[in-house]
Amino acid sequence: MLVWNPEGADARVWAQLREHFSDEEIVELGQFVQLTYGQQRVIKTWGVGHGELLADTTAGLAPTKVER
Repeated sequence: MLVWNPEGADARVWAQLREHFSDEEIVELGQFVQLTYGQQRVIKTWGVGHGELLADTTAGLAPTKVER
């Protein structure tokens, strides 16, 4: 909602968010949304497909579990 219709974030939405999250957590969620949305816009603008950019690296990936 905040990305597609910011005006839709009325008092009811904020009250519902505060039932589950602190103000600090709401800010953190907002930051995550803006970062992720911005990244997706850049990827779309560049026309990058899934796995195309830095496909030969493990940058940004969680380490794989080593079987013992």
